[in-house]
Amino acid sequence: MQTFYDLEAVSQLHQELVVTVGVFDGLHVGHQAVIQYVLTQAEELQLPSAVLAFHPSPLAFFAPEKCPPTLTTLDKKIQILQELGIDIAIFARFNAHLAEMSPDDFVQEVLLQKLKAKKVIVGYDWQFGKDRAGNAQVLKSLGKCYQFDVKIVPATQINGLIVHSTPIREAIASGNLELATQLLGRRYSIIGKIVKGEGRGRQLGYPTANIGAVEQMLPPNGVYAIQAKLEGRSLNGVLNMGSRPTFDGVKFQIEGHLFDFDEMVYDKEIEIFFVKKIRDERAFPNPTALVNQIRQDVATAKGILSQTDK
Repeated sequence: MQTFYDLEAVSQLHQELVVTVGVFDGLHVGHQAVIQYVLTQAEELQLPSAVLAFHPSPLAFFAPEKCPPTLTTLDKKIQILQELGIDIAIFARFNAHLAEMSPDDFVQEVLLQKLKAKKVIVGYDWQFGKDRAGNAQVLKSLGKCYQFDVKIVPATQINGLIVHSTPIREAIASGNLELATQLLGRRYSIIGKIVKGEGRGRQLGYPTANIGAVEQMLPPNGVYAIQAKLEGRSLNGVLNMGSRPTFDGVKFQIEGHLFDFDEMVYDKEIEIFFVKKIRDERAFPNPTALVNQIRQDVATAKGILSQTDK
């Protein structure tokens, strides 16, 4: 997959494309349905398939204080698009110039001049142009005017629920990991770097990988059975997210104990997949009681993960 990080660089391609445009936060099953149309049409027309994704979301430009935490990092979006089979991915930062474009200007300058779009495929609720003046039907009218094809993909529903980033965020925030998995088409995961902690887990006999600042959406505090990817390896473990009330109870931390793993891997990137919540975080009267609970948590997590597909 060819990857570009600004619109200007795409003009060097000198070829028509089958394109979809959006934010694609989460790259959930609704997004995947749109992308499947792109892939099918690209194959029929024998043209490259392309995704133009605004990253971060345009909302981060207009009202950063209202912008929710992201569901997917840029690296994760790239990985998923590669796995889906997209030929070209363009990640553009939304700016003042784009914000002032009318729908007509956006079509002419971005879709036609820069992307050389032969066919544009969008979701039913796509909006574009200054003040969101354009929608999928406006795009279809402009397609007739400027002679490019437009396909509008209907909503994807699961058990009567329209798949959208908002219900996914709500599911994660409420700890409904099963629903989040259904809507995403995969287990929800976060990506962060392993940082040096206080070594308290090692002292208790359960060394942990402490995860640095994560800008993604987080499920509620508590203890989770997890799967992890680290340096190409797949690992199982148990993770605690919260303020460690048995100790200081102030600083928020994400720390995972990976089974059969005791290596120093500071500054390495790790991806954590949330499988199931085991319990809420709570304070224990002393370290011995905490160790006994951790032992139970490890056994519970191993039981869960033994029944879980990789």
